[in-house]
Amino acid sequence: MVKLVEIEDDAVFDDDSQYTTDEEENESVASLTDKEDDESDFEDEDDEFEETFLERVQALKDIIPIEKRRAVSSALSSISYWGTFGMNLAGKLGWVFTTSALLVVFPLALESDREKMMQQWESEQAGAVPGGQQQQPMLGGMPPGVAGSAPGLVA
Repeated sequence: MVKLVEIEDDAVFDDDSQYTTDEEENESVASLTDKEDDESDFEDEDDEFEETFLERVQALKDIIPIEKRRAVSSALSSISYWGTFGMNLAGKLGWVFTTSALLVVFPLALESDREKMMQQWESEQAGAVPGGQQQQPMLGGMPPGVAGSAPGLVA
């Protein structure tokens, strides 16, 4: 907010003529320098004119037309809405992909690793037969002669 203060200086404007003499000018300059030395007057005036940033923005309300203010407000609210919507959507999609990975991909990776370990163990067992004879690898942990039957069935 701007406050207007009228300062009257009787020493400068005591004569109605528009021209001043050197003596009058020197007197007025001397009186002005005497007033500048008195700092208490200026400190009080500075405190009156301090305003916050928010007060300055509120004062701009009268300068900007209502149509422009509505357009800016509408644009900012639209940006806020879509930003919130996008962040919520990204969070939900992230949750779906993370839980899917934990429930489907992680067990699949463990099973694949277990299968590779089983194949490696079978190849080690096939290569370590005494007498140098090669045996067929065991399928699913079953001996080579019983490859076609299910476990627990008697033939």
